[in-house]
Amino acid sequence: MTVTTLRYGGIATSLVAIAVAGCSGGHEPGGMYKAADAERLASVAPRTPGWPPWPQQPEPKKKPSSGESVEEVAARDPILAEYRRRTARIEQPDGWDSSNRWRDEDKLANLVVQVFETATDAHVGFLASNDLSRAYGAKFGFVVKAGTVDGLGDEAWRLWAHGNGRQVTYHWRRGNLATEVHVHCYGDCPDADTEVDAAARAWAEAIDEEARSVGG
Repeated sequence: MTVTTLRYGGIATSLVAIAVAGCSGGHEPGGMYKAADAERLASVAPRTPGWPPWPQQPEPKKKPSSGESVEEVAARDPILAEYRRRTARIEQPDGWDSSNRWRDEDKLANLVVQVFETATDAHVGFLASNDLSRAYGAKFGFVVKAGTVDGLGDEAWRLWAHGNGRQVTYHWRRGNLATEVHVHCYGDCPDADTEVDAAARAWAEAIDEEARSVGG
């Protein structure tokens, strides 16, 4: 999990394998979705009808520059420490996740896809990530709304937050697959909560439709 405080303010939270267990290994998950599915789904670019165009390519991936280990960060960050405690027993080898970010001067879209060994593990990760996002939303801004939503995957959750603009995060689980989309409008884009929510939901549904085709 990376927590990025943007230069525009606000918070973008992303779940990646290093925050769960960070172990290495070459085997595939036991569930329907495999490691390659995470990479494929993470390439689905933002689909936000009525919004200005997004960059054609995601940002190049960068390694964390702080030099701190996750353990060192968690030692001074009780929110991250609690997330790691709740997910400590989940197997999450390197390569079982993928992420991408699209950003310009007005808006940001962040996508993270994880596969887990089982649907039960994915459910545990889903619940923990919901509380993680809510806690960081309150720490770095103001949480307007948070709760479960229907019609997306096997279970889904949504967060509305304000922090130098309006932000909406969706988490959902389908089988042993867990996905997060985060959309943040801080410039020239539709900036009502309902409009940011509609954009995030449209993107989430496009990704979930692709996931259904991947999973057969």
